Amino acid sequence: MGAIWGNCIVNSTCHLGKMTTHMDDKHRGCEEKLTNSLQNGVEFFSFLCDNKDVGGFRPCLTFLVMKRSAFTLVELLVVIAVVVILVAILIPAVNAARENARRNQCLANQRNLAIAMIDYAKANNGLPGYLNQLGATPPRSWVVSILPMIGENRRYEFLMRNPPVPSEVDQATVPLSVLLCPSDRPEGNARLNYVVNCGPATEHFPGNQQNFPTNSVPVVNGGDIAPHFTLFKDRRSGLTSINSRVRIEDIPDGASNTILLSENVNAGVWQGMVSSLDELPTSSGTFTRDSTAVANFGFVWANQAAFAPNSTIAGPRPSSRHPGTIIAAFADGSARVINDNIGIWEWLRLVCPDDEKARRPFSDGGLNLQGL
Repeated sequence: MGAIWGNCIVNSTCHLGKMTTHMDDKHRGCEEKLTNSLQNGVEFFSFLCDNKDVGGFRPCLTFLVMKRSAFTLVELLVVIAVVVILVAILIPAVNAARENARRNQCLANQRNLAIAMIDYAKANNGLPGYLNQLGATPPRSWVVSILPMIGENRRYEFLMRNPPVPSEVDQATVPLSVLLCPSDRPEGNARLNYVVNCGPATEHFPGNQQNFPTNSVPVVNGGDIAPHFTLFKDRRSGLTSINSRVRIEDIPDGASNTILLSENVNAGVWQGMVSSLDELPTSSGTFTRDSTAVANFGFVWANQAAFAPNSTIAGPRPSSRHPGTIIAAFADGSARVINDNIGIWEWLRLVCPDDEKARRPFSDGGLNLQGL
């Protein structure tokens, strides 16, 4: 094959993409022109064909090849801009997909816990308390009560041993994934994200503390003031609610309309044994029930913004790391996503087990919640 450059005819061959040019003495004068052209980034080749009719070689195909040594600054900036735009589009999409997966896992966790509570209620003629006196051991949370229902019999045995063996307690309280929201996952042993429905705030927070007499007759002021509205009671020794349980089939509003548990980023440790929970009844026969005790394991509700979902006031209210939502499990074993902007009366209808009675005045055993 030959190549023509100006008036010069040269022979050329290609080896691995590099042009090797062979010139005879007759056409060596063209070398400088060819070299300068290649240095300027342009190659112009004419392939020659042997044509005996015209007396030798003639051009049969000509093409131009532009050789570029690097990107220009404008092209580089365009590429960077495209990459930045793609990243800006993809990162939120990836984060949203991850959060969706975490939310689904949280839904599954709460469904499993609700089903375990239903199984416990069937076996024990009612729901556990948010705190329970289980034998001679210190008061334990609702979590300990349902450990056998979620396949954690070994943990239950260790925590029920009296006196406790420290090494066994350490083994029993290692993190349990079903008790942790994937969007939060607090660090440390026995950490908890899920809290149970402990009834109206008036049961626990009139003046931040209230004493409850040990007599067996519930009264409006001073005893179990909301027996019809509290699903998970305080079942420590010395309280009127020690022998009181709520059966799921007896919930007036129905299992599918009543929340059993939700989540709280401020929940405590699930095994119990918090100092404020180990107090004994006073000499007057009363037992102090304070806000710290219920806030570790439960949530309360009232016609107040402080107890609404994801309230900015840390305490015994539902809260989560899920953007704009919380998750709650119902007494029928289902779990649902609930928006933060839910109306207060709509929220109260979901957490109150007896809306009709709650509308009655205090003097008639109700809660005076006229909006239900």
